[in-house]
Amino acid sequence: MRLNKLFAGAGLAALALSATAALPPDLAMTRFPNSSTSYPTPVAIRAPHDGSGRVFIVQKGNTGQGGGVISIVKNGVPLATPFLTVPTILNGSESGLLGLAFHPNYGKPDLPHNDEFYIFKTRPSGDPRLGTSPDQVVMRYTVSSNPDIANTNGTIVLRLPDLADNHNGGDIHFGTDGYLYISSGDSGAQNNPHGFAECLWKKPADNNRNTCGTNPNGTQYYLLGKMLRIDVDNRGGAVTADMCGSNGIAPAEYSIPPSNPHTGTSNTCDEIWSHGFRNPWRWSFDRANGRMIIGDVGQGNYEEVSVEAPGGPGGLDYGWSRCEGRHYFTTSGSGTNCPATTSTVAPVIEYDHTADCAVVGGFVYRGPIVMMRGTYFYSDSCGGKVRWADSTLPGVWDAGGLNDSGVNTSGGIYGFGEDEAGNLYIGKGNGTVFVLTSALGSDLIFEDGFEQ
Repeated sequence: MRLNKLFAGAGLAALALSATAALPPDLAMTRFPNSSTSYPTPVAIRAPHDGSGRVFIVQKGNTGQGGGVISIVKNGVPLATPFLTVPTILNGSESGLLGLAFHPNYGKPDLPHNDEFYIFKTRPSGDPRLGTSPDQVVMRYTVSSNPDIANTNGTIVLRLPDLADNHNGGDIHFGTDGYLYISSGDSGAQNNPHGFAECLWKKPADNNRNTCGTNPNGTQYYLLGKMLRIDVDNRGGAVTADMCGSNGIAPAEYSIPPSNPHTGTSNTCDEIWSHGFRNPWRWSFDRANGRMIIGDVGQGNYEEVSVEAPGGPGGLDYGWSRCEGRHYFTTSGSGTNCPATTSTVAPVIEYDHTADCAVVGGFVYRGPIVMMRGTYFYSDSCGGKVRWADSTLPGVWDAGGLNDSGVNTSGGIYGFGEDEAGNLYIGKGNGTVFVLTSALGSDLIFEDGFEQ
């Protein structure tokens, strides 16, 4: 993923919508929380469902920032003291503080785990590591007696060995099933030479994508190029052989959901929910129906957005590296029918690199602007255009999914987010954050097939 292109200047413009766009005509991006506040490298904007209305801005960290930082905007005012600062590797690539997820019970005093939240980060260079590069880890933290400040001591829940500082995935969200879902990249080696994205077990970096777990020599890598699902509430048990992410952690800080697709089989990492990803850098759940919508960064030609319906059994293969988008990559064939011979999942959106080069997955809008509900917003780090697609269409969204909102922000977008009310936020590589606004708001009544 070419996120180093993000750190450039950017501006603000009203969305110049086409006449055919099913969006309000006054839709605009408004600087959040004000024109003078900046947040270095904002990769995600999140909010707990605790009734507080607070917005949490995740900054992955750069040299001089002191670590990855989570800041709070409360009642429209940016708080001076960070919610949390965590030590992490600091560089200009794709490592750092990458994800934040509040426990579904967060802020609900009568329910268990009401003070817990989770982060995904790259450990500092000096920390112990499982691979040749610093580990990627999921950690659990708790909030202090001050609801705007977290306790500083966290617990490592899951570890992923790594080979490089790119293709880390790192976006985390709780599903409607209460389980924590985690995206991981394929290790950063171009062309997936080791086959990590296809392999369901442990294997070394052996430059052989056609084998999986057959060579016991060398450093073993696992859980790369995947979507993972773990139960963080039921913890404290013994670490079993199929809990690959618990290397060096005992007792276990999570358990395997019994309905995960690879439980009951040998030589499989049972945390795996789905596989065949290159770098699912940013993804989300649709809050209206639980769909998983994944932006997966392509290799050299095609970017893709894929959708998984709610309530499925898992175990799906999203194609990398046999496919790049709907095109063959390492599997023999030609044209756009790669899933026809590989039995993999085709994306709902595919675009080639004439229209930028590294997709940034976003959210389906479910906020107060009625006319926009059901619209999926996303972007690309190389161009910074805010794109949209009608997510109510089956199969393929808007053919190419390249509806341009009219905003060319002359700088890359790093991540998206939503607050408790469903407002959509955009974090840009130059440190600015915007919120999608319309003066027409929720008083509009339309009969266009969108939710009313």
